[in-house]
Amino acid sequence: MEDRKYTNEEVINKIHENYNSINEKMIAELNLTSCHDGLCGSFREKIWLEFFKNIIPKKFSLAQGVIIIDSNGERSNEVDIAVFDEQYTPYVLQYGSLKFIPIEAVVCVVECKSHSVKPESLIEWAASIDNLKSNPTGLARVIQGLAIGLTNNTQQQTRPIKIQVSLYSTKEETDTLEEKLKNSFDIVIRPKKFKNKKSKIAVEKFSMKIFNEDKTLGWWTEKLNGSKMKADGIAVEHLSKENLEGYNFTQRTENGKVYIENPLSDLKIDNNEILSLTFQLNQLLMLINNPMMFPHFAYAKTFNKIIKEMEEKNKNKK
Repeated sequence: MEDRKYTNEEVINKIHENYNSINEKMIAELNLTSCHDGLCGSFREKIWLEFFKNIIPKKFSLAQGVIIIDSNGERSNEVDIAVFDEQYTPYVLQYGSLKFIPIEAVVCVVECKSHSVKPESLIEWAASIDNLKSNPTGLARVIQGLAIGLTNNTQQQTRPIKIQVSLYSTKEETDTLEEKLKNSFDIVIRPKKFKNKKSKIAVEKFSMKIFNEDKTLGWWTEKLNGSKMKADGIAVEHLSKENLEGYNFTQRTENGKVYIENPLSDLKIDNNEILSLTFQLNQLLMLINNPMMFPHFAYAKTFNKIIKEMEEKNKNKK
């Protein structure tokens, strides 16, 4: 039998349908695990871990149940899923089964909940991430000699993308929670009823709410990297307005420079939440694609300081 050849339009449509199918199957699986007390937390996190593994580039590592630390000795609350870069920051410090990851390596954090969601605890969790401060004093050799992170104006810090996922589903819960979390998280993922176009039957799928998706990629670059870029656009070097015509960019010219002004919302795919998230999340990850150089001196100083303080305390107890 001769294999059928799909048209270009059919291929795109098949991919679109597949991502919607993944969405429906995933929410069914998560709802099933939520029915088994004692097992749901671990299984729920593993399902989300596999989901994010499938949509995030392989250059990043993912770990479940970690603590994030900084060179000031501060630590986060436990993080259900952390996405981090081990290529330039290969320090996952362990104590037994616990993993401690330096903030300089972390690009995304995920907090997983079932039907029970307390906004206050989620806001506190997000604050424990925001309180961590990355240190721009890392050193590395480049062609010209030694480089230090302090001179890199495009990345003075690392602020992870914060995602909250849960199974709460009523419109009242959704609206209330989103309003309370909009200043603490970047993305909230929750169930929602959608009408199937073919059968006209309502089906439950995950819906993605990205706060500030109307902001430009320049705005996001500033927020995630502490960069000195203009918040209202990304300046494109060595290219004119004519060079960029026909390439799907929203642009403006100011003082002889061309600025790309596309908002994150330009990456939404109609009627497909997971495919939209795939494009939008990966674009944000590419904005923090260059990891910070690891500040060895800062961490070594903190370890020595705390160890010395602990030794002094133990002496005084005797």
